[in-house]
Amino acid sequence: METLFSIAGIIGAGMCILAYFLLERGRLSADGMNYYAINGIGALLVLAAALYRYDSGDLGVAVQELCWIAVSLMGISKVYKAKRGVVAGKGSVG
Repeated sequence: METLFSIAGIIGAGMCILAYFLLERGRLSADGMNYYAINGIGALLVLAAALYRYDSGDLGVAVQELCWIAVSLMGISKVYKAKRGVVAGKGSVG
């Protein structure tokens, strides 16, 4: 089971790095859902790996990943609300 969590943590870290790389290369938009979703899922995987065999040295990792998850959820909410506003605002006159 420990190996599974280790692999999940590595995949999660890779997802966060990949999302940032794709953002910098112009392949993802910071205004899109995918960037926040990839970052949030990656952070969740890293957090799960850190908490599986938690010791006091993992506190920084846990706090960082919780922050990444919170920021990702805020971004997803922002994108979702913007899309709902655009859809809801299509028929209205200014």
